[in-house]
Amino acid sequence: MPSYTLRQLEYLLAVAEYGSVTGAAGALHVSQSSLSSGISELERAMDLQLLVRHHAKGVSLTEAGERLLVQARTLIEDAQVLEQVAHDLGSAPVGSISIGIFSVIAPYFVPELIARLATTHPDIDARIEEVGLDELNDGVLSGNYEVGFGYDFGHSSQVTLEHLIAVPAHVVVPANHRLAKAKSISLSQLSGEQLVLLDLPYSRDYFVRALRAAGVEIDVAYRSTSAELVRAMVARGMGVALLNLRPAHTQSLEGKSFAILEISDDIPPARLVALTGNPEKLTRRATAVLETARSVQITGMPKIK
Repeated sequence: MPSYTLRQLEYLLAVAEYGSVTGAAGALHVSQSSLSSGISELERAMDLQLLVRHHAKGVSLTEAGERLLVQARTLIEDAQVLEQVAHDLGSAPVGSISIGIFSVIAPYFVPELIARLATTHPDIDARIEEVGLDELNDGVLSGNYEVGFGYDFGHSSQVTLEHLIAVPAHVVVPANHRLAKAKSISLSQLSGEQLVLLDLPYSRDYFVRALRAAGVEIDVAYRSTSAELVRAMVARGMGVALLNLRPAHTQSLEGKSFAILEISDDIPPARLVALTGNPEKLTRRATAVLETARSVQITGMPKIK
């Protein structure tokens, strides 16, 4: 069994952070004598000198102390995770959880997710932040978001992805367009059309790649980072568009109509995914959010089995 305690390691971390016994003791709300005694006991247990005491100038870590500090920090973090797991196993999920979600997906996914959580896990306070895909990836990796939801584009291999919903692409045309009555078209039928492009990283590349694969010469007339604005411009006859998520109606916010057409070409769908960090360190809150997300359905979109 270890001859040191986690409390002694906490003392070492605090001294390293504050550079003095006085500052560390104040931060931990213990007496200076208790902290000094704890550090001395740790040094005896390790048979190492960890600190250099400078008269009237605080303390500094020895080389051995610096190396031990790295492992001590990891050990304390693991102990905190263990404590959280034990707490979660013994109680219903409770508390605040930070959730990142790709801004384009949010209006289609968040309302039902929050409504279901409120019913099944009322003690979870879900805090939603709408972000871009790169911010989402970084936020999950850094731990700023316990759970994220986005498309399966451009994510780090260090992020764990769970596929939830397939989101096939479709074409949006003005209501009076020559193709508006068709149920399904080939992308090659868009040759010569002006394009209103959803100009977001990864989404933009996905649409352009699909059009080029169909041999369509791309003429981008307008760009927008808002899917709602893209549909509004199409409804005004300013071009055609490719999008993934589809609204429950075919009118823009201005009240002008557009038509949604299926694509007969073999285009891989985008996939709505859940993103997490280390799956072994998921809190009970995060697990509850993931379980709830699996039951969320976007109208007209097939679940991934």
